[in-house]
Amino acid sequence: MFRNLSQKLFAMVAALMAITFVHTTIADAADKIRMGSRNTNLDVVLLESGVAKKYDLDIEVVRVKTGIEMAEALIGGSVDVGIVGGAPLVSALLKVKKLEVIGNAWTTDGGYAKVLVRKDSPYKSIEDLKGKKIANKIGSGSYRALGDWCAKNNCKVTDFQILNTAPASIVAALESGSVDAGIWFAPITSVAVHKGVAKILMDFKGANLGQATWTARKAYAEKNPDVLTRFMAAAIDAQELIIKDPKNGAKLLSQGLKKLGRDLPVEVLEIGINDFVYEHGLTPKKEQVFDAIFTALKARGKYRGDKPDFKQFMNDKYYQAALKIRK
Repeated sequence: MFRNLSQKLFAMVAALMAITFVHTTIADAADKIRMGSRNTNLDVVLLESGVAKKYDLDIEVVRVKTGIEMAEALIGGSVDVGIVGGAPLVSALLKVKKLEVIGNAWTTDGGYAKVLVRKDSPYKSIEDLKGKKIANKIGSGSYRALGDWCAKNNCKVTDFQILNTAPASIVAALESGSVDAGIWFAPITSVAVHKGVAKILMDFKGANLGQATWTARKAYAEKNPDVLTRFMAAAIDAQELIIKDPKNGAKLLSQGLKKLGRDLPVEVLEIGINDFVYEHGLTPKKEQVFDAIFTALKARGKYRGDKPDFKQFMNDKYYQAALKIRK
């Protein structure tokens, strides 16, 4: 009888220990969040810096080519959070109410978007490119930068032959000579210059106010506010790293791009990393940029109907909460 009792007690203790172990393992396990990544400077630095670990996060990276595809991935549910440029996001917000803007990733005055031509090209100005083939992603922020620049400089986007090209293919298109120019931003532009394939003809500084924002699926945000808050804390840490120590940011960027098959020196990336202003937070200025994007693209016949209230899509509670928990 005592033997049976001892066996039962042993079994109970073993079961209790097993339950405790399972609960401890679950508690210690990092929360997973699916982040769409276009391999932009901020994406890569966030991942390579390892700051997510401080907030018990396990970032599952989903590779996405463009801001347009990022918006589609968020709407479709294949990613939980990601950086979307202004023009693609405005287009998405006009179609659905499934997204929330939760924080700023970077801002620009248009100077980030650069016109690349072959290194041996005879072209001296953008005027020389009228009627020529230009590789660019239609609907992207850099496409809008060209349009806004033209609106201020007596030209039209239709003056050029824009070939809808994936960003990763712009350098190859220049290298093969299938296009006369390309328009994009770092690190793609850094790759082209470093490889000796292209040179920068000009940029669109002063052409427009632009921004890219951290955007989340609304359904995911409502179910996982704590996880999203911790993610935003990690994102802010990455932004602050680039702002305060751009050389280290370029080093991490070089490290991350090498894993993706792009071996670029730190000094090359250090130049391009300053093309954006990595301020964070959601200010009224962000809403004004969305309004400006809508107005500009509607004037070109891209949108119909009245301008929506973009403020309804902006939710800074995750950002504000993130500021309080930063380590």
